Amino acid sequence: MQFTQDFFKPEIREEFEIQAMMKRAWAAQMEVLQVVADICEENGLQYFADGGTLLGAVRHQGFIPWDDDIDICLKREDYNRLISILQRQLPYGFVMSGMYAGTVRLRMAANVSHLRVIADETLWNFNDYMKYFHGFPYQRVGIDIFPLDYIPVEAKLADIQKIMMIQGMNLLENWTTLEKAGKLEESLQEYEKLCNVRIDRQNTKNGLWKLTDAIASLCHKEEAEYITNYIYWIEKDSYKMKKECYDEAVMLQFENIQIPVPAMYDEVLRAEYGGDYMTPVQGAADHDYPFYGHMEEELKKQIKAVGFDGSVEEFCQEVSSGRLWV
Repeated sequence: MQFTQDFFKPEIREEFEIQAMMKRAWAAQMEVLQVVADICEENGLQYFADGGTLLGAVRHQGFIPWDDDIDICLKREDYNRLISILQRQLPYGFVMSGMYAGTVRLRMAANVSHLRVIADETLWNFNDYMKYFHGFPYQRVGIDIFPLDYIPVEAKLADIQKIMMIQGMNLLENWTTLEKAGKLEESLQEYEKLCNVRIDRQNTKNGLWKLTDAIASLCHKEEAEYITNYIYWIEKDSYKMKKECYDEAVMLQFENIQIPVPAMYDEVLRAEYGGDYMTPVQGAADHDYPFYGHMEEELKKQIKAVGFDGSVEEFCQEVSSGRLWV
């Protein structure tokens, strides 16, 4: 993927300053997106920009200035196929992380309810990593991939599904606290009784993640009028869209590429952000900005350890250009 040198310069957008490192993060994630997009196209899978990435495409024709990640989504049937396909077709250097990853290390790398595709640092030489990802030095750059699931028309069934999801997510969120208090096993047994299942105690937490994912997928398309991301719907009942919103995709500009969005994106954005979604609101991210902030000091120590006498940005420029080998 090609970027002009001007792309990586600090910039003010919507009265918000975007640092050069964030531009590198954007470019790096777009490279991961391209890997996933190619696999989707080769296998007839339709993905859509989601969340802040969708809003950015519609409102800014690129990233929201204060956003730092890429979100995409697929309807459940395509999402499940993608999980299977990625295991076989991801190019060397890229892996799935999260509950469906093949190793404990990669499952723990994304303690979330959805799929992530990341660059696995154990498969890259640092210099090659820096060159491929446009001088972005932080490990495990990746994108978030969410499933879209259907809400039962019958309200009673929808409520039962929501209760099972909420209790499962609460268990996961309070896992460590319950474990320290000696109440984890009791809570697990109560949840098993609610769901009428047995969770494998050899891989308990990941089994619970998979169970909540299975619960979200219980309703089929023909049994529903609305589609949603269950993780958001259990917290905000209005976060649901007519399932027809995702029948077709249209292409919109996103920085220097085109990205597919749901053809009925107005209804989708209204459900998530409200009717005034075209009015920018800073500071609306659901995680710390920037996502790599906690790694900055460690990077500075590593730069000093290799004897480089310059700024972090100069280091990134030198390594990614091949002028410096570390």
